[in-house]
Amino acid sequence: MADHTDVSLPPEERVRALTKKGSSVEVNDDVPPRRYFRSGMEMIRMANIYTEEGNTEHAFVLYNKYITLFIEKLPKHRDYKTANIPEKKDTLKKLKDVAFPQAEILKKALLRRFDQEYAQYLTKKKAEEEALEREQSKQRALDVERERVAEMQRRQREQEQFSAFEEMIRRQELEKERQRVLLEFNTPIQWWMPFGSWLCLLSCAGAF
Repeated sequence: MADHTDVSLPPEERVRALTKKGSSVEVNDDVPPRRYFRSGMEMIRMANIYTEEGNTEHAFVLYNKYITLFIEKLPKHRDYKTANIPEKKDTLKKLKDVAFPQAEILKKALLRRFDQEYAQYLTKKKAEEEALEREQSKQRALDVERERVAEMQRRQREQEQFSAFEEMIRRQELEKERQRVLLEFNTPIQWWMPFGSWLCLLSCAGAF
């Protein structure tokens, strides 16, 4: 069941919720009909007081309960047609002159007020949605920037790793060259070698 205090509901739906609340009336066949008529008098009195105090919702509900009780529910009471009820005539007059007109007046007043509250709700909701969209847009921009920085750092790490790998290869090549040169310089000269081979060895070692 819709809650008539929920400002997010359209005005007509809130009024329907109040009307439904006003139609919630039960009649017990074991209770004499005349007692319901007396209760109806108190109901009208309280509805009038609520109206004067500006308590529109409570007044509207009570007028609707009064209408529902004497138009729909009480006529179905098993003793309604046979009971002697002096208040019946006055009740029918109050239905025509008070309950129905007042319920209609209050309904229009409630619709006007609910319409204003609904407009305020929509304005507030729109402002909140726009604020949320701005915040989400800001967050998306931050996420994009974080991803850009992360990608830049990743590429920088890859470049550093590649440079380190190149440096390692270069050092290995230099070490190989150094070892080769050392090996050549440390090779003992075989004096018994032919003179041409000896000259060639010195030339390769950079002696000439």
